[in-house]
Amino acid sequence: MDKFYITTPIYYPSDKLHIGHTYCTVATDVITRYKRLQGYDVMFLTGTDEHGQKIEEKAKAAGVTPKEFVDRIVEGENGILALWKTMNISNDRFIRTTDDYHVEAIQKIFRKMYDNGDIYKGAYKGLYCTPCESFWTESQLVDGKCPDCGREVKYAEEEAYFFRLSKYSDRVQALLETGTFLEPASRVNEMINNFIKPGLEDLCVSRTSFTWGIPVDFDPGHVVYVWVDALSNYITALG
Repeated sequence: MDKFYITTPIYYPSDKLHIGHTYCTVATDVITRYKRLQGYDVMFLTGTDEHGQKIEEKAKAAGVTPKEFVDRIVEGENGILALWKTMNISNDRFIRTTDDYHVEAIQKIFRKMYDNGDIYKGAYKGLYCTPCESFWTESQLVDGKCPDCGREVKYAEEEAYFFRLSKYSDRVQALLETGTFLEPASRVNEMINNFIKPGLEDLCVSRTSFTWGIPVDFDPGHVVYVWVDALSNYITALG
């Protein structure tokens, strides 16, 4: 039997979900049910990306721990799990990035990348938007504010580990240009011209300015940043 793996993005539970989350989950559910009818062995994954500064700050404002805060939104009354049950969403698994198996796997992945020489320690300096948890350059700002959410940014500097993304630019370009790795094909040139040809920058993969995250087990004080923690869920959920 052919296997078919499909996921939603994992959602950020800093507040109750909205209609956009529902649309995405229902669309994924429709594809899942169609593939099951075709006879595929389907794995449908959804879940939540539960770490980061934004949740840490929201929990503090609510007078609870970050884990209590996300538990309420995910497992509480009218929470995410209850919503998907009400809507009869047929996901096979629901991953939380606070799950023990995910935490263990992320620490293993981070250490392996470090041992391979793909991660190095440096310092991040730039204009930072806390709600988006993103650093920006001056030229990327719109009217002096975050280009994504329009909120104020502030100068920040902190020690961090970086992933040598620049080392892999040729391999990423080759992957984009062959086969159907990225669809629709119309997006391939956009990715290459806008991101790869101008030069891929190394990626910040740890943070020290907050504590609500998966600890870097070989360097206390650092927590694994979203790019490794959240995005690896699509692998860790498969075991």
